[in-house]
Amino acid sequence: MQLGTMDTFEALACSGQRKEILQILSDSPKSIKEISELTGMSAPLISKHLKKLSELGFVDKDGTRYALTDKGYFMYLALEKFRKIAEILDKEPEFWESHDFSGIPDEFKLRIDEIGDYRILKSGKDEVLKHFRVFSSIYTESEVVRVASAVFFPSHPKMFEEISSKADVEVVIPLKALNTLRNEYRKELEQYLANGGRIYVNDDVRLTVIVTEKALCMGFFLRNGKYDTESGLLSLDESAIRWGFELYGYFRKNAVPIED
Repeated sequence: MQLGTMDTFEALACSGQRKEILQILSDSPKSIKEISELTGMSAPLISKHLKKLSELGFVDKDGTRYALTDKGYFMYLALEKFRKIAEILDKEPEFWESHDFSGIPDEFKLRIDEIGDYRILKSGKDEVLKHFRVFSSIYTESEVVRVASAVFFPSHPKMFEEISSKADVEVVIPLKALNTLRNEYRKELEQYLANGGRIYVNDDVRLTVIVTEKALCMGFFLRNGKYDTESGLLSLDESAIRWGFELYGYFRKNAVPIED
């Protein structure tokens, strides 16, 4: 019997026990007795779940053992992905509820679990941008620095002028930020470019992502439209760094190099 997409979703999403059985079978085929020993579920209950999983095309029986089909393994991987994303969001629920993440493209939202064991750095109302001192301590000691930022900070022109003298630096910013650089920080801009630093314009950038070979640093707007100057996300995980470089590349791909 073939079940529809919604039947498949409901059969798994509403049953933690079926998801647990998929997880156990993802390692190797097992008998009902082995599944019972690992889960504590009764044999009749396991048989009931295995029947449903077989109807979904996720499980095959070989003698006394049950094994995942290719379709079942695909579903196991999808459920694992969902679980990991849920863990990321549940770690700092207030942060994920109070900020605007529309600036992250959907394809990267679906990989948000790759930011790994992240931390939320909080500055406090009496020490605005304190977390940026942590960020700057990382990218001033890095060899490769990539920045995509919708927000302009007056301290950045001089800082990136100095960083570009010893590191490979690229920056993607909106046209408005570039015009501020040209009008108010011409000297720093010229020196940054002379050092080999590169600037690209992309008005679709609606967040801050700073990624180096050492870390991923991110800042976001609040839901009220104001940029959050009191907190930022930091991850040192390799998967987060890879995700960050690819996110930067997404903005860089559609950016226009400045002609200065």
